[in-house]
Amino acid sequence: MKRWLRRWLRDPRLAFLTHASLWLRGTLHRGSRYHCPVCGAGLRAFVYKRGLLKTNPDGYCPRCDAKARHRRIWLWLEENTNLLKEELRLLEVAPWWALSRRFQSLPNVRFEGVDRERAGPNVTVVGDLVSLPLEEGSFDAALCIHVLEHVEDDLRALAELHRVVRPGGWALVSVPIRLDRDTHEDPSITDPAERQVAFGERSHVRWYGRDLADRLSAAGFEVELHLASAIPEETCQRFGLRRDENLFFCRKPA
Repeated sequence: MKRWLRRWLRDPRLAFLTHASLWLRGTLHRGSRYHCPVCGAGLRAFVYKRGLLKTNPDGYCPRCDAKARHRRIWLWLEENTNLLKEELRLLEVAPWWALSRRFQSLPNVRFEGVDRERAGPNVTVVGDLVSLPLEEGSFDAALCIHVLEHVEDDLRALAELHRVVRPGGWALVSVPIRLDRDTHEDPSITDPAERQVAFGERSHVRWYGRDLADRLSAAGFEVELHLASAIPEETCQRFGLRRDENLFFCRKPA
């Protein structure tokens, strides 16, 4: 999609079009077979990206546009963190509309969304992940979901993420990853078509591997890997989850 068109569609003055289209799509797919934990909708199916009728068992929520990864993350946060239990200040890097909208609805959460452009949904701070315009230790928690694979200096980005989280706080990191090998990156590959072949998408600069935990630890975090393969099959089917959305829970030592 052309950049100017993407910005036009994200214009806050056109938000009613987004809400109207999601309402229509959600109504068409209302049911009880599936459930979206992000928006709470009961659904007969999930759908393809920007699709209206074509269904996909692990696709987008037709009501709130949450991807499988966002449903996985919400369920995990709900079960394993203090997100719904304590007052906290939460940072989301490159906020996704479905998740950030839900976070903003929580009375105990003070939400901030950071991105390089104001054009993104629910962006409250404009800044680059490698040099965040945020105070040290100012957040209780942070989310960095499918962002690092786009960042050339990911070690500096992780250091910044560690810096803005308070001692005792945590960050949740998710990336496209292959756990049977080490990270593959090559700074000499700059052509988008070549990056598509080497790293899976035109805007990616690496394929992460099993050594990601070492990079997170080097930034100062205590790291836990939570495998998607451990999710019960009935949970995957009910919530439309995927088996490749592994989560790294990173705690900053107190």
